[in-house]
Amino acid sequence: MIHHYYPELFRDDPVNLNRVEQLIKKTFEFSQFFVNVLGMDDIGASFPYTVTYHPSCHGSRLLGVKEEPYRMLQQVRGIKLVPLSYAEDCCGFGGTFSVKMPDISGAMVGEKCAHVRRTEADVLVGTDMGCLMNIGGYLKKQGHPIRILHLAELLYEGVKTHA
Repeated sequence: MIHHYYPELFRDDPVNLNRVEQLIKKTFEFSQFFVNVLGMDDIGASFPYTVTYHPSCHGSRLLGVKEEPYRMLQQVRGIKLVPLSYAEDCCGFGGTFSVKMPDISGAMVGEKCAHVRRTEADVLVGTDMGCLMNIGGYLKKQGHPIRILHLAELLYEGVKTHA
């Protein structure tokens, strides 16, 4: 929102547009901040579970955040990171898309969840709460006990419980 839509909201307001441009320079996605700004991909986490990762459309396509979450996950001790087939495919949430096109959205999340289940992962991790809520809701409704975590939650749990 900040990177892509704030400038549009303030395009006719030069004073605030300048402030928005300054804000954009200080705003990062979670893993992007750790890896690219702090230079940290290992925070000392341990997480002894099988995990698969869903890259969100917004993070990977709009923000260009692709490798940073993987770099952090690869440093987690005890983790078994399994690839997700068709990982780059959208989960079908897409903000208002899921409301405007519910049948297509439902088919998309169903397909995404089938790929998630095939990994036999204990945990699905991602960086976009919209995606995680959509996928997690579908899996729960279908009775699949795959745990859903944001990358920050996984890392926090991995540091807190294994410190």
